[in-house]
Amino acid sequence: MNDFNEKDISMTFLKGMKVLECFSGIDRAMSISEIAKKTDLNRTVTRRLVLTLEHLKYLESTDRRYSLTPRILRVAGGFLQGHDIGKHVTPILKSFSDKIKESISFVMLDEDRAIYVAHSPGDQRLITQGFTIGSTLPLHATGLGRAILAFCPEDRQKELLKKSPCASYTNNTTVDPEKLKSDLTLTRARSYALVINEFEEGVTSLAVPVLHQDGELIGAVGIVGPNPRFQDEKKRQERLNVLHECAEEIAMLV
Repeated sequence: MNDFNEKDISMTFLKGMKVLECFSGIDRAMSISEIAKKTDLNRTVTRRLVLTLEHLKYLESTDRRYSLTPRILRVAGGFLQGHDIGKHVTPILKSFSDKIKESISFVMLDEDRAIYVAHSPGDQRLITQGFTIGSTLPLHATGLGRAILAFCPEDRQKELLKKSPCASYTNNTTVDPEKLKSDLTLTRARSYALVINEFEEGVTSLAVPVLHQDGELIGAVGIVGPNPRFQDEKKRQERLNVLHECAEEIAMLV
């Protein structure tokens, strides 16, 4: 252990870390009183720390219950690049990736972007885009992002669409809000997103939502590749079936 002077230690920072670390798979969402009890901090201090972390987008609240956001992965980005996330999601992705010989990615919502949380590369020869754990994608122009948008609660979806203007990445990017809303309705109805040439010319993105049993959105899983590989309807349906199975397995663990 390194020698240090206690006067050099920020007690406020230590308390903030205690708050972040008190969240677990069992305690996914907690009230300020529950967080205070779990961290052994007084309620006033806990409230300030929680509101600060919410302001910084590391926590989010629903009905006065707080939970971690995927933004925490930005802090852990260096670690995640060299380690399996949670020792659960990556092996699941790999098992299904091996079945269809495709790269499969798992993303979650981070503010108004989709953040890569886990990935299985599949056949390296088929990769079209650079990939980094912790990097983000636009919601409106990608299959993974659109799968998330389509299955967000309606109020949250409106908030995201209002907050993030639809930037154009190619000549085919959907930038018209009404056209995008129409596609999101279709995506939700058929339970998958199909985006062609919108984020990168010549590339198709196919994705499905990852949902809890109660329908709460967790994230999305998807595959990306050159357009010709997605033109055969039978093969595309086979890939969709695998993605849905993969999403169900992830949902049981997250």
